Amino acid sequence: MDIILQADHQLFQAINSLAGKWQFLDWLGIFCAKFLIWVIFIIVAIWWLNLARTRASHNWPIEGKRKWLIFGSVSLSLVLSVLINQLLAMVKFRSRPFLNFNINKLIEPLSEKSFPSDHATVAFAISTAVFFYNKKLGSVLIFLSVLISIGRIFAGVHYPIDIIGGMIVGGGVALTINQILKTKDKKYKPKT
Repeated sequence: MDIILQADHQLFQAINSLAGKWQFLDWLGIFCAKFLIWVIFIIVAIWWLNLARTRASHNWPIEGKRKWLIFGSVSLSLVLSVLINQLLAMVKFRSRPFLNFNINKLIEPLSEKSFPSDHATVAFAISTAVFFYNKKLGSVLIFLSVLISIGRIFAGVHYPIDIIGGMIVGGGVALTINQILKTKDKKYKPKT
């Protein structure tokens, strides 16, 4: 376990050591760490609002079954992954890097909890949930989620293991929700 934590710290240092050297890179890192998650929310909201409504059927009398199935999948993935994160933080609290080391801290986080990363969890829960319904958009969102994650390390508020934990929680919950809803919806076909 010490080897993993040592590698985690070394990778953190390698990424975070780039902070404070170039103003543009700092600005980009701060944008990714703090604001890019809102871009994901906006993209998903616009995409969802522009989805075509499916017709009502005997099994689903409300117009727009697919649209509401996607809404439920993304929403459940988001809420459940955040709840799981809070439980994990109670079981295994890990303080943020800037509390333990003299590092380059570019942003002020809302709490002292580091593991798992809430930003990574939320970003990967949403992007993975969308991926199951629209692979192209989901791939773009996963790429943005990776940028958010790197930005959080660069800004000095998370270790790489915190990010990996968030990816596993967010992606795992979205996968589980998708599997449950897929069995309920026999006509499930993701858009490629």
